Amino acid sequence: MADDVWQTKCDAKEEIIKLEPKIDLLHDVLGFGRFEEITMTSDGYFLGRERGDIGFNHFLGQPSDAAKGRTKELFSKLSKCSQGYVLAMLRGKEIRPRDV
Repeated sequence: MADDVWQTKCDAKEEIIKLEPKIDLLHDVLGFGRFEEITMTSDGYFLGRERGDIGFNHFLGQPSDAAKGRTKELFSKLSKCSQGYVLAMLRGKEIRPRDV
């Protein structure tokens, strides 16, 4: 995803990158974690594409309840502006917020 998408009045990218822990589902889904990109299959499983790779070659499975709980906690720490951008990014990837 182009960096200009993240150039907002609230600097959503910087705010999200500062969240701890840094390696978590939210960071991965938005392309700031271990993978360049994450996609969700029609049956609810996540696949990851490494930086420089051309395909989603990593099967990540479905997020655990604990991972979803951490994502909710991280999301709640964001400003309303950044939360809006996260939701927009998820919609763009056709990932429902309840799935992360």
